[in-house]
Amino acid sequence: MIVFLYYMADISKFRQQINSALIIGTGFLIKLAYVMNTSVYARQHDVRSFGEDSGHCGYIEYLLFNHQLPDFDVRERWQFCHPPLHHVISAVWIYINENVLGVWHDPARESLQTLTLFYSICIMITAYKILRYFGLSGKALFIPLLIINFHPTFIIFSGSINNDVLSVAFVMGAVHSALNWYRDRRISDIIKTALCIGLGMMTKVSAAIVAPPTALLFLMVFIKHFSGEWKKLLCQFVIFGVICLPLGLWFGIRNYIKWEIPLTYVQKMEKTELQYIGDQSFYDRVTDFSPKQLQSVYLQWAWKDDDGNIQGYNEYNPAISAIKSSVFGEFVNEQCFEKAQYLNSIAKILFWDNVLIAAAALICMAAFLFVRCSADATQKLFLVSFWLAMMLSFYKMAHDYSFTCTLNFRYITPTVMTGCLFIGFALNKLSSCSSGKKYIIYTAEASALLFSSASALVYLALA
Repeated sequence: MIVFLYYMADISKFRQQINSALIIGTGFLIKLAYVMNTSVYARQHDVRSFGEDSGHCGYIEYLLFNHQLPDFDVRERWQFCHPPLHHVISAVWIYINENVLGVWHDPARESLQTLTLFYSICIMITAYKILRYFGLSGKALFIPLLIINFHPTFIIFSGSINNDVLSVAFVMGAVHSALNWYRDRRISDIIKTALCIGLGMMTKVSAAIVAPPTALLFLMVFIKHFSGEWKKLLCQFVIFGVICLPLGLWFGIRNYIKWEIPLTYVQKMEKTELQYIGDQSFYDRVTDFSPKQLQSVYLQWAWKDDDGNIQGYNEYNPAISAIKSSVFGEFVNEQCFEKAQYLNSIAKILFWDNVLIAAAALICMAAFLFVRCSADATQKLFLVSFWLAMMLSFYKMAHDYSFTCTLNFRYITPTVMTGCLFIGFALNKLSSCSSGKKYIIYTAEASALLFSSASALVYLALA
């Protein structure tokens, strides 16, 4: 049907819009197929099970049954320390399904993936808007859009019922709104930015990572336009603070007043956990790139055999762990494809193509800090500072919490957008160069098509 509509449309007049819609629409179908065939217990993070009193499932049901926020020290129950927006929305969704639509208990809970699928598509649409904001068109638009839409992280997110995907949707919305404000300095855009950051923090505290780069953008605009607009800008900043700070901090302040829980509290794990990697120094972990870590493209976990002996090893290098988990998460490994071994070969292709794309993104980011493109110096500083803030936070967490699970790419997923954006800048620049350099564009196109095809095959097979 999609192919039929594609060829029936007026391609010559709306080629760019139709091609973009085809990429986003096909990506949506892959995510939909994944969600329709993936349980709310499959490849999840910290959800536990419905009917329990811990994990994200327990948090959602506590709100559903009690109609109030936790009236106890939230450190006492696993994952109840998170701000409640995602869990409140999920509880309301289940209530409507059960009590208004008459949906049975289990399907009502499975239907939570409808919400996460929607959030994932919001991320895709926002990414498209950011790419178009910078005037990217043709292959400079389609290749980054293809990578983002078929990136495995967002496929996994579409079926993950924890609060990760909604927080990322708000962070991406904050980036887009802040860029719009920079261009026009309209009060409506700064309100949108404040709402996105505040609601993002009301979903997950780590969404605050977008706040420092946004503050830097505000400061640079204030300095640049001080002489003529300082009163107007100061008024807008006050409005931003009045909206953003209460939304983002009220839950943390409430917990601090009631139980003296630090605003930046993170749930603790015991050093007795099998995945503990603190026996190695942080310096050794971040500098060790020994080839043994790439013998498998999947994330590695130590395990005990029947005699109680530890086998294998825990992934410990943050960079390698991030690149592995970016395409396979924590729960995909060789055993997932025992009945179709050829998929392990496709998974290897997907992994190494992902490494190539990530390396290209880093090179483009470094190069275009100094090369003119459709982003000016302030916009580039905003984007790069956003990327740096995420990476610094990621490595700080790897230092402070020495467990393999903290080295997961899900904590820095917006780096996909920043990396692809700079790839788009490079492709846009190369499109106007001599034909001798066009082979780079063809290579990028082939890499993106291979990446998206391999990703679709692997995750349709998993589903």
